[in-house]
Amino acid sequence: MTIKDIAQSVGLSTAAVSQALRPHPNSNIKLQAETVERVKSAAEKLNYQPHSGARSIRSNSFNSIGYFTAKTGQFTNTPQGYMAGVHDVAEEQGFRITMIRLPRTLDDISQAMPSVFTERNLDALVIESYNELADQIYKRIQASNMPVVFVNDRHETNSVYVDDEWGAIQLTNYLISKGYKRIAFIQRQTLGGPPTERMHHSAVDREAGYRKAMTEAGRRPVYHTVQTTDVVGLDVELTSEDWAVIMRHDAVIAYDDDLANLICRTAYDRNVRVPDALAVAGFNGDYASLCAWQRLTTMRIPSYEMGRKAAEMTFELVRGGPDISRPSVAVRPILVPGQTA
Repeated sequence: MTIKDIAQSVGLSTAAVSQALRPHPNSNIKLQAETVERVKSAAEKLNYQPHSGARSIRSNSFNSIGYFTAKTGQFTNTPQGYMAGVHDVAEEQGFRITMIRLPRTLDDISQAMPSVFTERNLDALVIESYNELADQIYKRIQASNMPVVFVNDRHETNSVYVDDEWGAIQLTNYLISKGYKRIAFIQRQTLGGPPTERMHHSAVDREAGYRKAMTEAGRRPVYHTVQTTDVVGLDVELTSEDWAVIMRHDAVIAYDDDLANLICRTAYDRNVRVPDALAVAGFNGDYASLCAWQRLTTMRIPSYEMGRKAAEMTFELVRGGPDISRPSVAVRPILVPGQTA
């Protein structure tokens, strides 16, 4: 069955039937609600199934948004809210999502680019970013003239990112208000991983916010980087030297919730009570804080809302053409007081 068969059965044009089944916001065809329901009822009775390839040829649109996680490794450590927000807006627009990710190991990005970047079969692409890979990929797909929006990454245009510096200021001031005197910022670097300045911009921004708040409060900022074999894992441990640095303080801010949990676990192993002997705060407010053995004090990133904003920006670009851009949006995280600080 085709749209032409449905049109004949309900006495409408094929264009009107197409608009009823796949409404396009810029269409000049306006239909009454009862007409739309009549078309949908006829399509169901005739067992009509749309052919996406034919529709793409007619409309020069693939009705598909790519969602790409720019991270390698077995664990993506991604707050699923980003993807959920993009998915829900795409569903509202009648689009589907194409999921894309890189191989677990990556030696040469030019040899591992997914085919969607070289074969034009998407209307736009949303990139969820965690490290420098996103910038490399962004440069490579410019020639495709495809609208691209970054979520969790900062660019001058077409991105939705977290105001990490502001969030770190709020978290540091919260610990100061609780009476903690010696507060340190603990960063993590994985063995073989990039240095801090080449990591996701949050690594630098969160430290900057911490330093600013400590300086304004007349406190001496202390920054320490621990090296671990991975972000999470059964064999991920802190060294005795790192623990000695941490225990010189009465409170620490960990770069993220995974690191905060590792610090709390080490405290438990060494009979150090949290928060009585050591207060611990994290950042992100995703699965790691929700699964913590104690309610973790953290800054929650509103990932679902960010995903929706990124998708809305994406459809503005799709409707506006390849030559337009949108101002980037900075989203502020939310303080979640817990039991660890």
